[in-house]
Amino acid sequence: MKTKKHSKPIHLMFIMVMVASIYGQTASASEDNLKADTLNSLGLFLGTDAGYELEKQVTRTEAAIMLVRLLGMEKEAQNGNYSHPFTDVPAWADKYIAYMYSNSLTRGVSDEEFDPDGLCNLQMYSAFVLRSLGFEDGSDFTYGTAIKAAGQLGLLDTITHTFLRGDMVAVSYSALSTKFKNSDHTMLDKLVADGAVDAKAAEPVQQLFAGIVTNESAAITNDSLIDNYGVEDARIKLTFGNEEVIVNMYDNPTSRDFLTRLPLTLTFEDYAETEKIVYLDNKLSTEDASSGSDPSVGDFAYFSPWGNLVLYYKDFGYSNGLIMLGKIESGMEELAEKLRNMSGDFTVKIEKME
Repeated sequence: MKTKKHSKPIHLMFIMVMVASIYGQTASASEDNLKADTLNSLGLFLGTDAGYELEKQVTRTEAAIMLVRLLGMEKEAQNGNYSHPFTDVPAWADKYIAYMYSNSLTRGVSDEEFDPDGLCNLQMYSAFVLRSLGFEDGSDFTYGTAIKAAGQLGLLDTITHTFLRGDMVAVSYSALSTKFKNSDHTMLDKLVADGAVDAKAAEPVQQLFAGIVTNESAAITNDSLIDNYGVEDARIKLTFGNEEVIVNMYDNPTSRDFLTRLPLTLTFEDYAETEKIVYLDNKLSTEDASSGSDPSVGDFAYFSPWGNLVLYYKDFGYSNGLIMLGKIESGMEELAEKLRNMSGDFTVKIEKME
């Protein structure tokens, strides 16, 4: 069922619904609609010609535009002199994608294609929003731990297998009340200060957020977040030739399933001059897995449609069904060069480190 776009937020009902959701009640479609109304009143979410369409999946383009608005950079994107190399981006989204690309916030699926209609998932959007709040890949979180980090920061109230526009609205709304890393200012505070959001329109929402923040049971400090997210639950060692490679594993069902099968000795082969792969005899669990991932150099992953492990020595675009298992600990630049120069098959011993 399609949701309809409303012209004004219903503030009293909105406050009642939000207070209920803070204390653990399951979010409903009506709650998402009210959150969409609020984002719309602030100029951060415009919907489509058919309304909000909260039950539709999110495209990569829609996620990029939402992030540009959350950053308060829509005017900058529209008026700035940014560019991108992609040939498949529609004209209406061109400036948004150009801003994202020029600021290293997104990559394409290849050197010339962005895949604007490709689907965004919760992992990807969580990473986007964490970056917009000042948290940094590598030092604060990793792509594989983005969902965990977002949850601990209070950005998520539910985790769904299929990432819908309603989910994007809910995460974006939560981001507005979230403080930047090492700051007392929320994202909405900054948007108002920068003139990206009208102060009068934001006032009732800021008042609501102020009441939420004073509830100590609902607050999560940056220190507690840093102490808990991005912690690898295990490390594995890959041995081949004279090389020993340490991989920090992520804590997810697929990774845990893989760890139960170690030690293994497997023969890897090259694929597309981008990655080294090996097919497993039995497929790994995909329980609670995101719909896909956007890999980079040093990622150790599982491609569920084919049932193969992947070790990336080049960056690659978003892939449906790709599940991140872990990340090479260090020395990836030198290792990537060696892997690029290895044209034949090679045997790798994989074992868990105690």
